[in-house]
Amino acid sequence: MAFDYFDQIRKIRTGIRFYSELLIEASWNVWNIKTRVGIFFFSLLVSLGITYFFTPEVFTDAQTYTLFILIFSVLLWATEAIPPFAVGIMIIGFLVYTMGNMEGATISPKEISDTWSDSVIWIFLGGFFLSEGMRKTNLDLSLFKKTISLFGANPNMLILGIIIVTSVLSLIISNTATAAMILASVMPLIDREGKDSNMSKAILISIPVAATFAGMMSMVSTPPNLIVVNVLRSKGFEVSFTQWFVLGFVPALILLIGFWFAVVKKYTSKVTELDVSFVNETIHLTKSLRLQRMIVVVVLTVTVMLWMFGNRLNIPTAGAAMIPIMFLPMLGIISAEDVRKLPWDTLMLVAGGLALGMAIKELLAPYYSQFLEGIEFNVVVVIIIFAIVTVLFSNIMSSTATATIVINIAAIVLPPEQILPVGLVIGLCSSCGLFLPVSTPPNAIVFGTGMLKQKDFRLGGMFGAVVGTIVIIVWVLILQYLTPFLK
Repeated sequence: MAFDYFDQIRKIRTGIRFYSELLIEASWNVWNIKTRVGIFFFSLLVSLGITYFFTPEVFTDAQTYTLFILIFSVLLWATEAIPPFAVGIMIIGFLVYTMGNMEGATISPKEISDTWSDSVIWIFLGGFFLSEGMRKTNLDLSLFKKTISLFGANPNMLILGIIIVTSVLSLIISNTATAAMILASVMPLIDREGKDSNMSKAILISIPVAATFAGMMSMVSTPPNLIVVNVLRSKGFEVSFTQWFVLGFVPALILLIGFWFAVVKKYTSKVTELDVSFVNETIHLTKSLRLQRMIVVVVLTVTVMLWMFGNRLNIPTAGAAMIPIMFLPMLGIISAEDVRKLPWDTLMLVAGGLALGMAIKELLAPYYSQFLEGIEFNVVVVIIIFAIVTVLFSNIMSSTATATIVINIAAIVLPPEQILPVGLVIGLCSSCGLFLPVSTPPNAIVFGTGMLKQKDFRLGGMFGAVVGTIVIIVWVLILQYLTPFLK
């Protein structure tokens, strides 16, 4: 074989570039660790300084420590010096200790630790069990194949089908689980098209956007919705699963349709040919798997029906969530190993947020709310401010953490009659943070494939931040002034 000089040079360059990238990656990992440690201690010092200089003299020790943990948590969530779920664990541990040992505590350590078993936690856990049951019985894959068979090989219509099936799943299980399930289902198509094709990019960016926007309609799709509902309940406003669906349906539908047009214009309008022959491959189902799939469908149907209409039978949403938690393991569909793999970190984050909200309500709200008595807030201005703040922070930190902080601030500063519209704005706008891969779990899941760059998320991010904010503000103002829904 003749010696190919240029081929050897190419191999050498490839080797150098490969090892250079490994070294750069390793150095970045070390740098990231050092940076995270530095940011952690910087956040700690800033929190201590703010607490020391700005704590009112009349504060008890419990109030002072609550102010500190609020500031410290916000900084850690914003900088992500440690994982968001770790902040949630830290909050609970810190409050359990301080509320049991500090003067002036009006909540007990037991009340703080009880957030682990709050109804919000059970609702989300029920959704996790449903998504795991669908995955194990290939129900998600069958649903996707049915979607492709209905919408055909037309690229534009196929993207619409993926958006629709992702949206439907996000109504009944978490948007994070939905994104993971749909992504696994579309990989055969993406492998055929190639990761650099317009069609692949259109599919990949559509999945997290559809899962997140559709999550606006469902209390069980994303933690911010349940956190907002929980605070509203503490203020005397009961919002059911069906009511939240009605309130979130219009903005979610507008944004989903609008984003479909945006994706078609930028990506799929340039795609002329599409191979979807893999949908003809049959999924082998044994008798046992068929029976398990039937059980999952029944459990799913009963659970969703009770989420929607259970309030008429005095069955709480958390009570309906117990159906998949009990029956899917009982009938052998979900094993102990499957349970260990559930996203417990999400529940840790939510529990920490609930504990922080409880402490703010009990220890900080009474003091700061007295300075706001007699002040009149223009509801339009307040809605706009809270919408912009929520979208801004949902893009740079956890949407769950953002909703926890912002809704509790709203509960402190706003009069009761404005809590409902502002709470709705906060819940809906929390689903508009899509600009960065870390902005929302569905983004992170898709980014983890290595097939998208950070710039690829700009379309969904800008669409959510600009169009989403405007649509939500207008919608809530319409509800406030032209309908009886928020009265």
